[in-house]
Amino acid sequence: MNVTFDHREPIAKNIVTLWFKPERPVFYVAGQFTEMYLPHAGVDSRGERRWFTLSSSPTDPLLGITTRLAAEDSSSFKKALDLLQPGAPLKLADPMGDFVLPKDTSLPLLFVAAGLGITPVHSMVKWMRDRREERPVHLIYAVSHENELAFLPLFEEFSAKFGMQFTPVVKHPSAGWQGESGSLTTSRILELAGSAFTNSAADENALIYLSGPEPMTETFYKELTARGVPNERLVTDYFPGYIQF
Repeated sequence: MNVTFDHREPIAKNIVTLWFKPERPVFYVAGQFTEMYLPHAGVDSRGERRWFTLSSSPTDPLLGITTRLAAEDSSSFKKALDLLQPGAPLKLADPMGDFVLPKDTSLPLLFVAAGLGITPVHSMVKWMRDRREERPVHLIYAVSHENELAFLPLFEEFSAKFGMQFTPVVKHPSAGWQGESGSLTTSRILELAGSAFTNSAADENALIYLSGPEPMTETFYKELTARGVPNERLVTDYFPGYIQF
């Protein structure tokens, strides 16, 4: 589909949401992803296409992707993306993917996200907020430094108004950080989540969503199943090329 770049929105350190206006209404499910085609001069070996989660919600009038920019070793694609001006045309594939909310709103949901793995979770939480869905939700969100925490206003609002349990975990906290700190591991997930999500006897239908760098997601999946969490209760999404947490 054809879209035009509308504007950029700073989200956290070196992280921005880029908003696009589609030429026609787009129907998608919160948590899905798209492929972007961005022709540009001086294309390097990484090419003119990238996969991105739609961090926007279907309730938004524009389509949004959230990404990290301003890295010294950025690809030619990321540099071209950073230079987009309002009105610039480009193409997005129709949204796809099954990292989405279950239709049953009574199911307990545990989101475990690291880094930019938070983007599909943002889409789903915003969808729930806008539709006023009161689901049982716990979000564990890991970053390296607290200035990398994205979408805090939405998560804090959803926690206050709709009862979501929100647990940010900062690997390298500043002296003033008062929340959870250190590395996120499978044992830490089990400790923070509680039996409602990790003990099948407590609720055999509870779902655990894992989203983040590919090695992290694969490790958590293997270790959780090894500890007795049925694989049908695990939903995964991974982001290749990003650092481990």
